[in-house]
Amino acid sequence: MLVEEFGSKNFTTKDVEEVLRKRDLGLENVNKLLSALRKVGLIEVEENPQDFRRKIYRLVFLKPVITPKKPVVGRDSLIKLLKNGADLIRTAIDYKVLLLFLFYKTVSDKWHSIADKYVREGFSKEEAYILANSDYITLYDEKEKKLYSWHEITKSRETIKEIANAIIKISRVNEKIQDLQKLVEVLGFLGFISEDNMNILEGLVQLFNQYDFSEINYDAIGDAYQWVLSYFAPQKAKEGETYTPREVIKLIVQILDIEDGSRVLDPACGSGAMLIEAYNYVREKINGKKPSLELLGQEINETMAIIAKMNLILHGIEGYQIFVGNSLTNPKFEEADYVIANPPWNQDGYNETNLGQPSVRKIYTSLGINGFTPKNTADWAWIQLMNYYANKKVGIVLDNGALFRGGREKRIRRAVIEKDLIEAIILLPEKLFYNTGAPGAIIIFNKNKPEERRNKILFINASLEYESHPEIKRLNILAEKNIRRIVEAYRQFKNIEGFAKVVSLDEIKANDYNLNVTLYIFPKIEEEEIDIEKELKEFERIEAEEKRLVSKALNYIREVLEANKK
Repeated sequence: MLVEEFGSKNFTTKDVEEVLRKRDLGLENVNKLLSALRKVGLIEVEENPQDFRRKIYRLVFLKPVITPKKPVVGRDSLIKLLKNGADLIRTAIDYKVLLLFLFYKTVSDKWHSIADKYVREGFSKEEAYILANSDYITLYDEKEKKLYSWHEITKSRETIKEIANAIIKISRVNEKIQDLQKLVEVLGFLGFISEDNMNILEGLVQLFNQYDFSEINYDAIGDAYQWVLSYFAPQKAKEGETYTPREVIKLIVQILDIEDGSRVLDPACGSGAMLIEAYNYVREKINGKKPSLELLGQEINETMAIIAKMNLILHGIEGYQIFVGNSLTNPKFEEADYVIANPPWNQDGYNETNLGQPSVRKIYTSLGINGFTPKNTADWAWIQLMNYYANKKVGIVLDNGALFRGGREKRIRRAVIEKDLIEAIILLPEKLFYNTGAPGAIIIFNKNKPEERRNKILFINASLEYESHPEIKRLNILAEKNIRRIVEAYRQFKNIEGFAKVVSLDEIKANDYNLNVTLYIFPKIEEEEIDIEKELKEFERIEAEEKRLVSKALNYIREVLEANKK
């Protein structure tokens, strides 16, 4: 404030008192303030030749005054923060509020870092705010002259009460995230903000205020975002929410080997994790440069669709579209190069009644048959949908039963096999998924099979490729080495004893179109080699020791009997 008022000019104690009074910041003793500033070398003093009682002060500009910055949060610290937040909210409100807070704090910190840069370049605060709006997202309302950033809204107990309204305001002035308002409403966040819950709310604000999110790596934010989803996955699985473990997604994306410039579609996108993993894979493939991908997703659950949008924004991804709706009966997307999904397994309620509607009938008759699934499972409806919209490859995770069940599913499976669309089938280990202990299966479809792979399917039995989950005892995970082995087997496309087998379509037809992986390849169980000579010697030693002990026991009994006779 003194820098703004005096710059390099001389001033007196009276001048400072006047400035403070003008700004409603009067002090009882200004000399104490000036003395403190002098001690740390920010001002210098000299005698006033006209009045020895009034000294002359001057600001010292040897180095800029640096405001201590909050530490930049790392991945582990952020996950610890969110864990504390999860413990704080417990069952008081939906866990997705943590994702909302993470989003709001991160975009606010990034926005302020942009605005501060413009201020340092000489722009006024308002000019800097408008430029930050243009560069990133809008947090400053130019008409109202009001700032709606996290920092502004959480600066006092009274303003914290306006946090939900602030998020709603932000959603209204940003077309890309306009459905944040819907998320606030669905989560009951407005109703949650009351005097009874202020301790929880203030606790969350204090947790997030510990760190600066402006320079945080997008991957760390993404990991934290996925951590929240996975942390609550066991609980939410019972309520019907599904969560695909990240390592399963990484496996599918690496197998598909998506190229830069592609269009990628997930018709059951959930939180957008598969689209994000595709983006990360291509970014790494092109040495960290910004990928030129078009990401498309559709999600039937409107809340999860909003979560997906926030997730994509926090990852710094721009080229995306997320649609809300039922992909099986109302697909809103266009064709894509690669289609990837983990749709709901054995979803019921889909047959010719709704799949045979004029708007989508062409999808489920594209194989040259009436490909309408039985009402109790839509697994092969998802397969047909994804292949209909794919130009290159499809990667889908399904219940293992889809590989061999009969009836209408068998008829569709037969048509798919005869059109030579399936390139590989991978049997996953048990207990990878939160909502089921059953082993899933990944099916890879390829519309442009190379000549050497035509009329063949690669079966990979990865049922033993796992490690124990580091945090949840009842679960397993795919480690990096497991993923690497499966991907290499896919790329080699050759027989590997006990692990992979290339099977001709003729053999599959002879097996009545059964695609059960264990029918073609069973894992080799390593048997311990036995040294017969060594084992025989050990057996003889044990037998001799046994005889010695029996003899010793008998002698002892005889001695006892003799003693009793006496």
